[in-house]
Amino acid sequence: MFTTLNKVLLGLVLIVIVAYFLQNRANTPEACANIDGLWDAQEAVCKTPTQQVIFQSLSKPHPVAIVYPDSERLVSLDKVEQIEDYVYFRGHYETLVKAASDANEAVYDRGSVYLNISKLTLLDKHTKDLTYFAAPFIINTAGNSVFVYVGLFSYDFTSQQAKHLSSALLGKRIREEEIILKESSVVKSNVFVQEGSIQVNFKSLGPNQTAAEYPTQQNEITLQLVALDPKDDKNAIFRRIVELHESWDLDHDGINDCEQQGNCDHTVDYSKAKVEY
Repeated sequence: MFTTLNKVLLGLVLIVIVAYFLQNRANTPEACANIDGLWDAQEAVCKTPTQQVIFQSLSKPHPVAIVYPDSERLVSLDKVEQIEDYVYFRGHYETLVKAASDANEAVYDRGSVYLNISKLTLLDKHTKDLTYFAAPFIINTAGNSVFVYVGLFSYDFTSQQAKHLSSALLGKRIREEEIILKESSVVKSNVFVQEGSIQVNFKSLGPNQTAAEYPTQQNEITLQLVALDPKDDKNAIFRRIVELHESWDLDHDGINDCEQQGNCDHTVDYSKAKVEY
């Protein structure tokens, strides 16, 4: 009896020792750097990088849902897939468009959504409450076309949930998209001192290229990061910064007329003359 008890106690002691070792194996800045951790000097602990925290959370227990652009449809990305050198979260959607009849089969709107998590770009350094990130995502409309967007997302450290907040269309058959944080948003005493911005570089088909060719035309857009509140994400959106053509601002107040009319279209290039549309 005593021999068995001693073995149990010895086992518990070993578990405690191993747990202590694992907990403290990265409790120096050097050891933390060796495992790609983030060293918190105030708390003297090694923290998991935010990108890794988000990936681990969204890859299985808490999948993110993409809001299909120009609709309220939510597409849950519940699969992880590697394509070439990139890791994607993937989801599928299927909506009945027309029910089957005696003469015709049912018609469905089908497609897939891919979020390129390998190109996730953090937009702040928050490690509690909310943080924000941007990442490109692809919508493949069942072989009809492939559209590429940049999405704005929030991540809640408490609930471990991400939310898709806003989208910016890059175009069709886009390659080599790159997101660069130009300026972070600055909030002091619940007041936005500075709105941040990102630059998105990508390649699209040139005017003389066919759909079968690799895109070669270099493009660049700037997106303003609006209302990235570390406590509340309800107003957070992208706002594309463009040189507005005068034909879209008839009252010359510097604001696109469509914003007052409530009919702005993210697929329209407002830097070009209105007559072209």
